[in-house]
Amino acid sequence: MSLQDLSASVGLAKSSVHRLLMTWLDLGYVARRANGEYGLGLAAVELARRVSRRNQVVELSHQTLRRLHRETGESVYLALYRSGRVVLLDALEGVHPLRVIIDLGELCYLHASAQGRAVAAFLDPEGLASHLRASGMPKVNARTEVGWRTLQERLRQVRTDGYAINWEETVEGAVCLGVPLFAGASGPVLGSLGISIPVCRASELTLRHNVRLLLDAGQALSEALAGVPAEPDAWTQRQAMEFCVPAPRRRSVIEDGMRPS
Repeated sequence: MSLQDLSASVGLAKSSVHRLLMTWLDLGYVARRANGEYGLGLAAVELARRVSRRNQVVELSHQTLRRLHRETGESVYLALYRSGRVVLLDALEGVHPLRVIIDLGELCYLHASAQGRAVAAFLDPEGLASHLRASGMPKVNARTEVGWRTLQERLRQVRTDGYAINWEETVEGAVCLGVPLFAGASGPVLGSLGISIPVCRASELTLRHNVRLLLDAGQALSEALAGVPAEPDAWTQRQAMEFCVPAPRRRSVIEDGMRPS
């Protein structure tokens, strides 16, 4: 936000807001962008991460992330669904020199990211449409698909396969996998677990192995999260499957052993 916008939001003079910003800049809670606007700094993100660990879902999920991290060596992360947004709340970066860097607090696109689509597949369709009208479906790069029909087909595929895959649609050079997390086996969707792999390591064998690890981890963690409150527009697996007519079963990208064109 700009200094003027911040001043108007809090009802203080620009000079007073500027003094506060300078203090927070020194402490790292605020960062100044190239265009002169202000945003959250690394210290604020770290503080939010510490506070978020008190959240039941994050606390229960962290051990799962650690296990996935040990088993894969890749960047792994947890995202939760809140008020129409899928937000990254916990992560462990890969052990390799070439790895996918993750920013906590980052929003995952409902239409383009594996984390977002893993959740979007189990949202009330009217609510999902409303969220997408509000946020739009930006074309993040040349590979991003932005058509509504294409998204519907991909969400059907998520419900069929149990996972979402993103081939460089949001981060060039990275393949991302995501599985939904539920509040128990019969509960509504809460968020998603994900793994990001550089394209150079994303062989068919590696992807198959990581999908299986994610599916197993997501199922076990979902059982542990039984009873956790969900958002009003979050659906259960049964609701989503009953409402949405299944598409004819087709082989997934991983089953085909092919990368999308």
